[in-house]
Amino acid sequence: MTKRPRPRRRDEDETGAPRGLRRDAFPALRAFLRGYLHQDFPEVHGSLRDAAAAFRADASAAERDRLVGELESLADSFASRPARLLRQFVTEDLGSAWSPKSREEVAELLEVLRRE
Repeated sequence: MTKRPRPRRRDEDETGAPRGLRRDAFPALRAFLRGYLHQDFPEVHGSLRDAAAAFRADASAAERDRLVGELESLADSFASRPARLLRQFVTEDLGSAWSPKSREEVAELLEVLRRE
């Protein structure tokens, strides 16, 4: 028995990702990924939470707000899509060494970044 392909939603591209979602929409997130969640982040920071905490300590309130806004937008865009599409967008389109295992991992990152 072969698996029938799922019909594509009108708001998604051929990969299943949200249509029109571009890496250019996430400059603060791209900078954060390059600066804090690079390929050596486990050795440098130890964990996702520690990398986010280091960013919080280094960034201005405006920089934190921009990053939080972009992460919220990313989370909203992938809320009803498989986690693999989120992972694919973060690693391939945004060029991240960090590969989120789930949407909950993005929520965890947001939790740390939102702390006052």
